[in-house]
Amino acid sequence: MVVWITGFSGAGKTTLAQAVQRSLKEKKGDVSILLDGDAMRRILKTEWELSYEGRKRLAYIYARLAQALSEQGFLVLVATISMFEEVRAWSRQHNAHYLEVYLRIGEAERRRRDPKGLYKQNQSMVDASYEEPQHPDLCFDISTPLEEQVLSVVQRCQESFCP
Repeated sequence: MVVWITGFSGAGKTTLAQAVQRSLKEKKGDVSILLDGDAMRRILKTEWELSYEGRKRLAYIYARLAQALSEQGFLVLVATISMFEEVRAWSRQHNAHYLEVYLRIGEAERRRRDPKGLYKQNQSMVDASYEEPQHPDLCFDISTPLEEQVLSVVQRCQESFCP
């Protein structure tokens, strides 16, 4: 199963993915794999891939890696900005068990949080290019408590994925 968590920088994607991972392990002993966008860029040494084309290439790398791991029986959590609806649609089409989670956050809150300093650096390309999910399976805004988000995602995982 692939759980694809998408949203703008500062939406809480990694926080949610880590909390879901802990919950799955504590409740059922399930081991999952977390593919975090920041960590993956460091591992793949692609910090320079900030162009539109470079970001799309990386998104497909993450999608194909998640698919390969899922096909081997792993529950894969992907936490990336995931700017491209095309890539998310590809992931949905190529994974038998796919759950798309959209974390919605307004611009004012993104600018307030700004965990990577993107707004201070005036790197607004992500905002301009981000394609909001058309049909996410779950959608949370910043007012939804983390515990509620985790519970919803874990329930959907347990309904869809039996290791």
